[in-house]
Amino acid sequence: MDEPPHTIPTTVLRDNREQQPWTFDGYAVETRDVTLSTGDYALPADCAHDVEADTYHPQFAVERKSGHDFLTALTWERDRFTSELQRAAEWTQPLTVVVEESWEALLCNRGPMTWRDIHPNQIAGTVSAWTRHYNVAFHFANCRQQAERCAFLCLVRHSLLRRFDNSDGADHSI
Repeated sequence: MDEPPHTIPTTVLRDNREQQPWTFDGYAVETRDVTLSTGDYALPADCAHDVEADTYHPQFAVERKSGHDFLTALTWERDRFTSELQRAAEWTQPLTVVVEESWEALLCNRGPMTWRDIHPNQIAGTVSAWTRHYNVAFHFANCRQQAERCAFLCLVRHSLLRRFDNSDGADHSI
């Protein structure tokens, strides 16, 4: 059920362990709940399916984080999250992490920061270090709806980049 490389995605694979999944309502896309080895959202054309384990192994994915989840990934679940970042090390495009909280809110001790014992400098330092050391790109959105839109646009962008890469080998940066 792979999509041809010349189309904008019509199917998004969504990890079935997502607790507050995006539905992409209002977008011309269907979601299929599957087990993804890395990330929370991927495109079928970017995945190898291990039939025996019934797991999809993407070569590009979007990871969804609420503000609270993001802070937890930086602190209590840091080892688990860095393991996920390491799984994307060989991808041609970085693992995209979309956070449902604005960068400003995190750095100004608003939102989930108001009840967490983490300094904004720790957040900035960790994001900077992870961006340098891992194949990851962080996007911060003002709300859940904007984060969902950002994720969808990242999936579309990746699909278009794959289309250009497969067409003539020239650099068509978007």
